[in-house]
Amino acid sequence: MGLRGPKPQSNVIKLLRGNPGRRTLDLSDGVHPEVAVPDIPRHLSPEARKEWRRITKELADVGLVSRLDRAALSIYCQTWARLVLAEQAIEGKRRHAVAAGLDEAEAVFIQLTPTGFQRESALLRIVGKLQQDCDRYLASFGMSPSSRSRVKPSDNRQGDLFQEAGEDEWKSV
Repeated sequence: MGLRGPKPQSNVIKLLRGNPGRRTLDLSDGVHPEVAVPDIPRHLSPEARKEWRRITKELADVGLVSRLDRAALSIYCQTWARLVLAEQAIEGKRRHAVAAGLDEAEAVFIQLTPTGFQRESALLRIVGKLQQDCDRYLASFGMSPSSRSRVKPSDNRQGDLFQEAGEDEWKSV
């Protein structure tokens, strides 16, 4: 079951609004692991690797990834790859139905049981479950609009600081 009620607001917004709930606000910096892209796990499928490369670049740019996130990112990327595969299977069924002159909606959405009854397509159920899983993983990294208020980027960009310092030294010479 998901979180109940409205999405939580950041403590800074609560402070700006006057803290109407009168609860103590935690305005401390918290833990900020070093912003770094973890190594790609070898077990990822090609589509998952493609998503890994795309999303880790974006997350690193906004300071929302560290080496600690390797497992969570691999779960998200593998789920994404499975979702792509399931969507491609649905599209293949649709194209096959069109080529055979059948109703494409019926071919995609309905599946006949061995006894002749109609039921919802198993592929559609799989796609729905994978979409829910992806949405949950996206929220973990602040990659959905409503979850961005609950994640805080890390200010620990040690690798970037060394690179910037090196560039500045060369410019001043």
